[in-house]
Amino acid sequence: MKIRLINLIIISLLFTSCKKDITLDNLNGDKIGCFGHAGMGTRSLYPTNTLQSLVSCLNRGADGTEMDIQVTKDGVLVIFHNDDLSGVTGCGGIIRDLNWNEINACRVNSFLFKNLNIISFNEFIQNTKNPYQYIFTFDCKLTSGVGNNDEYYFRFASAIANTIEHYGFQDNVFIENSDPEFLNLIKSMNNNLKLFLLGQNFETDIITATENGFYGLSMPNNLVSATQIKEAHDKNIRVTIYGVETNKQNYDAIEKQADFIQTDNLDYVLKLFGKFNRKTRRLSELINNIDLKQSN
Repeated sequence: MKIRLINLIIISLLFTSCKKDITLDNLNGDKIGCFGHAGMGTRSLYPTNTLQSLVSCLNRGADGTEMDIQVTKDGVLVIFHNDDLSGVTGCGGIIRDLNWNEINACRVNSFLFKNLNIISFNEFIQNTKNPYQYIFTFDCKLTSGVGNNDEYYFRFASAIANTIEHYGFQDNVFIENSDPEFLNLIKSMNNNLKLFLLGQNFETDIITATENGFYGLSMPNNLVSATQIKEAHDKNIRVTIYGVETNKQNYDAIEKQADFIQTDNLDYVLKLFGKFNRKTRRLSELINNIDLKQSN
C-alpha cells in the first residue's frame, strides 16, 4: 500500500512539473480565463446554476462563470438550464411562457439539497461582491413555447442588451448561442457586445464567426485542436473550450492555448494557475455544510 501511494505521489509530481513548461500564446493577453461551468460544475454537490454554486465558484478565485440564461414572458433574465421547470423543481411550465412572479417561488431540488431558489440574473448580481471584477458567460437557451418565435427572440435579445447597458457590463459579459441570426439580433442592439458562436464543427463555424465579425467561438474540448485554435487566433477570433472534467482534459485545453476554459473541475485549474483561494474555500465549505443541514 505504501509503495503504491509513493508511486502515485511521484507520478503526480512529475505531471505537475511538466505543466510548468507551457508558454501561453493567445488573444487573452497570453493568459487563460478560468471559468466555472454553471458555477462549480456538474462535479459539485450544489446543483448547477444556483446562487450557491455560482458564488462558490467566484469565491474560489475563478475569473468568472458560465451560466445558462433564459427569459420570462415579462422580460426577466433567469439562470436556469432545462427547457421545462418540471423534474428539477416542483413547478411546471416553460420559462418563456411564464412571468417572473410565477417562477420566483419555485425551488431547485437535488439529491442532497432541497429548496434552493431559482434566481434571476439581477438577484445574482445583487448577491455577488464586486461583480465588475468577473466575466459572466451567458449560454442563451432558446426554447420552444407558445407564441411567435420572432417576438420571443426579440424579447430575449432586448433583455440581454438592456441588462448589460443597465449594469455597464459591456466588458463583463460574453454571450453564447449556436444561432448566428440570434447573435446578430443582439448585435443590432449593441454592436460592441462580445458574441461567441457556440459551435460543433470548427471548419464551418470559424467561417461563420469570421463572416459575422463575432468576438469568439465556443467549442467542446474533444472537437477542437491546437492547430484550429491557432487558426482562429490568426483571424482574431477568441476561443472558449468547454466539456472539460478531468485533470487531463483541463490540461489538454490549456495545451491547446485556449483563451478561456469553462470547467467542471475548477479547483484543479485554479491551483495550476495559482488563483485558488484556500481561505475562501474553507469558509465556503463551512457554509455549504450549514446549508446542507438546513436543506435536509
